[in-house]
Amino acid sequence: MLSDEVAAECLWAHSENEDGVRHGLVDHLRAVAVLAAEFAGAFGAAPLAWWLGLLHDVGKAAECWQRLLVLLGVGGGRIGVDHKAAGTRLAVTRLGLGRLAMAVHGHHGGLESPASLHGFLTSPDRDLSAEQQAVSRLSAVIPELRDPKVPPWPDWARTDRLAQEMLLRMLFSALVDADFLDTQAHFRGASGVFVSPRLGMAELLRRFEHKRMKRFGARPSSDVGEMRAQVYRDCVAAAGLPPGFFRLAAPTGAGKTIAVGGFALHHAARFEMRRVVVAVPFLSVTDQNAQVYRDFLDSGGTGRVVLEHHTAVNVEGGRGSRWRRLAAENWDAEFIITTTVQLFESLHARTPSRMRKLHRLARSVIVLDEVQAIPVHVLEPVLLVLRQLVDHFGVTVVLSSATQPEFWHLPVVDGVKPRPIISDTARLYATLKRVRYRWWTRPKPTLAEVAAEAATHPKALVVVNTTAHARVIAGEWSGREDAQVRHLSTRMCSRHRLDTIDKIRELLSGDGRVLVVSTQLIEAGVDLDFPAVYRAMAPAESLLQAAGRCNREGCLGHAGGLVVVFDPVETGSPPTYAIPVHETRKHFGPAKGQAELDDLDEFAAYSASVYSSLSPIDRGQAVVDARAEWDCRRVADLFRMIDDNTVPVVVDYTPTDDQKLRKRADRVLSAIRRGLTPRPDELRHLQPFLATIPRGRAQRDSRAVPLIGDLHVWTGHYDSTYGIDLDSEET
Repeated sequence: MLSDEVAAECLWAHSENEDGVRHGLVDHLRAVAVLAAEFAGAFGAAPLAWWLGLLHDVGKAAECWQRLLVLLGVGGGRIGVDHKAAGTRLAVTRLGLGRLAMAVHGHHGGLESPASLHGFLTSPDRDLSAEQQAVSRLSAVIPELRDPKVPPWPDWARTDRLAQEMLLRMLFSALVDADFLDTQAHFRGASGVFVSPRLGMAELLRRFEHKRMKRFGARPSSDVGEMRAQVYRDCVAAAGLPPGFFRLAAPTGAGKTIAVGGFALHHAARFEMRRVVVAVPFLSVTDQNAQVYRDFLDSGGTGRVVLEHHTAVNVEGGRGSRWRRLAAENWDAEFIITTTVQLFESLHARTPSRMRKLHRLARSVIVLDEVQAIPVHVLEPVLLVLRQLVDHFGVTVVLSSATQPEFWHLPVVDGVKPRPIISDTARLYATLKRVRYRWWTRPKPTLAEVAAEAATHPKALVVVNTTAHARVIAGEWSGREDAQVRHLSTRMCSRHRLDTIDKIRELLSGDGRVLVVSTQLIEAGVDLDFPAVYRAMAPAESLLQAAGRCNREGCLGHAGGLVVVFDPVETGSPPTYAIPVHETRKHFGPAKGQAELDDLDEFAAYSASVYSSLSPIDRGQAVVDARAEWDCRRVADLFRMIDDNTVPVVVDYTPTDDQKLRKRADRVLSAIRRGLTPRPDELRHLQPFLATIPRGRAQRDSRAVPLIGDLHVWTGHYDSTYGIDLDSEET
């Protein structure tokens, strides 16, 4: 039996790795403390993070825990004995960390609440003698534990409870990421933690400008080309302004993807920021934007510069905590492409696997592309967390959109004045006006009538609100020999959509007839150009985004392109459309006194009225209230960016020009089926072949076979046009 006073080399943190080496507890605690402090140094909280790292596994020094670890042997397993109470109690009683001790308490299971923390520490089931034994043993070999010094808090967190709650989230992220990285290094037999190589923002900026000049420098001048160049010049000029909130308001087709990338890199290099994070609303946009930025920043294809993190797979249901943490991303790269769902749900999450990346946001440039797509039911918590990142964590936020939302009058952003990037917005919009509008709302047409009229154009796009309506339109066009028909929806996997978009772009460049139907996914940043676009009734910002796919290059002369807004007889749209569509009908349309959709002043009035018509509860006030109470479990339960309850499914699709991509995905699937643990970069190989279906359908459809977490494999028919065919017979 071990005595209370044991040598440091007799205390272990983890079982033997494949080399037969156990992980020393003192080494682990000190390594995690140092690494967590390094992470938290980016937001002025290194001393706090250092102590959380040192305390997180103190309970492992207890004899009962050490004995069971040795009995488990190589590979380890679940000990079944608490090891977090000792460090949690020290954090509260001797270091005065109060609620920040929730980070130690939750470093495996996730953040809870102050009530849970209190209940945990006061439970009669606590083995206080084991806690005291663990502290006594470690105090003999870690001098700092004998007389701990209360670490300082950042000045901004001393009195603001909501700011303190955000500090907890970032400290928790630094702790769990450091814990995982040091644990991973042990089990891989590495001499130190893995850190992705850094090129530095100056080098990324040099690459970006070199590629931009090579691609655009020799292009013949045109009105549209000159305006895009002016947008870029405005972005570079604004990048010299101090960090904070910025607005990039420019119409679709103004080159925002390149321009905002230029702003972010110039700004990051100027102010010594650590990374750029671009968040977009739809996976279809991440695919396209990631390829653009990869071409500019990582043309050699190393995969280490531009990191895409937008997989729909939720690993929380994995085969145990180690699998979940191995599968989690920590954004260890300098240029991140993600989705707004991934970004904001992580910021409001509670579990280590979802939150370990958050500390990487400190001192970064966050670009919110198509910011108008943020759902109104989470608006207040989203704006609050953005304000906290800007005010306390050295972040710059860029709100990029052709349809800038007007929510700056809301109390949660009171006093915030975002700086405009474009010097003359009105002139820019007037110069790039390229379409005329027609309203088809009285009488309401059927989808069949819309399909028939759209087919009278040599090239036309129809955008609808549901996958079912997209199938109806495509069905009306099926069998046509005089036109190429294409379909886009989330029933198609990511790579299938990309291939289809590339094919549409090729067809549009030719002389043949082209008819395309799509759900809303085509509206945000997909670079396609049609002479005629039909858009089902939707919020004004969606109608304008659809119009951005019409006469995009401004080649149709004075008449411009045609955008038809139709209100179909067949009902169906997202629930979040109700209030914005009501306001759209009031502000825009063909009736006397109503404005055109591209009237900037009227759009600002419309946007403000949408947000003003919502109560604080409708805007997500309950999430803000839960954050004020530090109830992290409730925050995570309440915050949902999207209400369509879907699950990801891997489908049987193979790109004709890149079969190696499919083979890599199949190897990952095979490994998971054999119980092996894929790395995050390996898990990303599945992304091109993921589509989504309703969760309820997946639960009752035998063709959706569960794999791990919420990931399924679709064993049914996968249509080369429509993707997953839910209407076909089950086999």
